[in-house]
Amino acid sequence: MPALGWLPDYEDVGGAAVFSLQGVSKSFGGIKVLTDISLTLQPGQRLGITGANGVGKSTLINIATGFLKPDNGHIQLRERILTNRPAWAFAQAGIRRTFQTTRFLAASTLGEQLLLAARTPACRASLASLLKSSGLQSSLPLFADEIPLPMLRKAEVIRGLAVQPEVLFLDEPSAGLTANELHEFGHFLQQHLPQQTALVVVEHRLDFMTMVTDLVVEMHLNQGLHIGSDGC
Repeated sequence: MPALGWLPDYEDVGGAAVFSLQGVSKSFGGIKVLTDISLTLQPGQRLGITGANGVGKSTLINIATGFLKPDNGHIQLRERILTNRPAWAFAQAGIRRTFQTTRFLAASTLGEQLLLAARTPACRASLASLLKSSGLQSSLPLFADEIPLPMLRKAEVIRGLAVQPEVLFLDEPSAGLTANELHEFGHFLQQHLPQQTALVVVEHRLDFMTMVTDLVVEMHLNQGLHIGSDGC
């Protein structure tokens, strides 16, 4: 297992895995993209995944969050079997994500869209706290095309964290950000990510990875990857 760095400072609560993806493979038109991928996360773990373009990093996130179905394999969040369930079931169970390109509706304000994601009193209270501490309150009446990209990146994370997820996946959060903006985004994650929320970041900027993750692994095309209790 190629590991680029390891600082085991996350808390393993009772040794129980919060997320498990086992033996996953995926092909497109006969071309193998993922082969025998296994990933086990403990509560609060911070994992970074890097690798060359085309090795299947985003495909892995899409499968882990229900946006793609694997050809083979098993996906589980605690006791919940999620294999082949739709993306909304993954989100409802406690798995949230961001995308390489921010996804906000053009016809609604940022505040309207964030409130739509926070449907319970507990989630609305969490959202209000995150907005206050992040400095995003002034952007709530604005539309997405009026908000700078660094603020939208933070808003995506806040939208995910407001529902108090078990696992948060970030897909190439550095896209479009300058070095200073990415550094600030890293500090934002350090300050706002709950201790018990597991984090998986797909990214090629290792300086950012060392800020927000404990373990960084490198993916290679069509090579098995085993991360967790039976791997590195």
